[in-house]
Amino acid sequence: MENMEKWDLYTKYREKTGKEHIRGEKLPEGFYHLVVHVWIRNHKGEYLISKRSASRPTFPLMWECVGGSVLKGESSMEGALREIKEEVGLDLDPKAARLLFTKIRGSDVRYGHKAFNDIMDVWLFEYGGALHLEAATTDEVADCRWMTGSEIRELYEEKKLVPTLDYFFCAVEAGERDYGDIIGKTVRGTVDRPLGSVHSRHPEMIYPVNYGYVDGVCGGDGTEQDVYLFGTEEPLETFEGRVVAVWRRFDDTEDKWIVSLNGEDLTTEKILGDISFQEQFFYGKLYR
Repeated sequence: MENMEKWDLYTKYREKTGKEHIRGEKLPEGFYHLVVHVWIRNHKGEYLISKRSASRPTFPLMWECVGGSVLKGESSMEGALREIKEEVGLDLDPKAARLLFTKIRGSDVRYGHKAFNDIMDVWLFEYGGALHLEAATTDEVADCRWMTGSEIRELYEEKKLVPTLDYFFCAVEAGERDYGDIIGKTVRGTVDRPLGSVHSRHPEMIYPVNYGYVDGVCGGDGTEQDVYLFGTEEPLETFEGRVVAVWRRFDDTEDKWIVSLNGEDLTTEKILGDISFQEQFFYGKLYR
């Protein structure tokens, strides 16, 4: 019993609830645990990919990046550094890392309606040294090697890459964008899905915020620019507010503007939590 893995439980706003969870038990409804995926890149632009050992209960002998659940009491970074040491034997500098994106995952139709119920932080570390798998503190990994993006795609096409890492091709290798010309703008528009309304094609999806579009502005999909609206608990028909952030969808053609109706800034956790009802089905990054 002393070796049971325990996790902190969070709300969708990344607030610790003070409750703990034992790995293997069913997560209670409405709670999330924290997980990390860690991509390690060298100066050649290659990524460190590891082969799961034959004894792993899921996806044995398939390839993946470093990753796992953050333990009780750990921060996301602490969990990432521990997983790196445990799996591939490296002691990396946290200053060599940046957070690529965060995704709140519920039940995802792409993976057979698998219930993740986690908050996933995806990290990228820069590392130019040698590999030291012999220094790993667990036997979770059978092999590791540097691979190019095209080699990783070959693994994926041959069904040798853990399937939930399919986001690599749209997200990890995606370049950064500058939304400085958008953030801070005052915009006006129409609300076509008021707070509390039901999605036209997915009746289980209820809008916790007002959702609409900016009049006269075309988005990436050729229609009006979509917005999530914050700053009211009432359903609206029209709006005016300030763009405080942009949600960039990696696997779609359109971005979503985050608009504050009262002009106040919003926390990243508040935005990600409230838009997760819909954005959990996409990969994306919040730009502030």
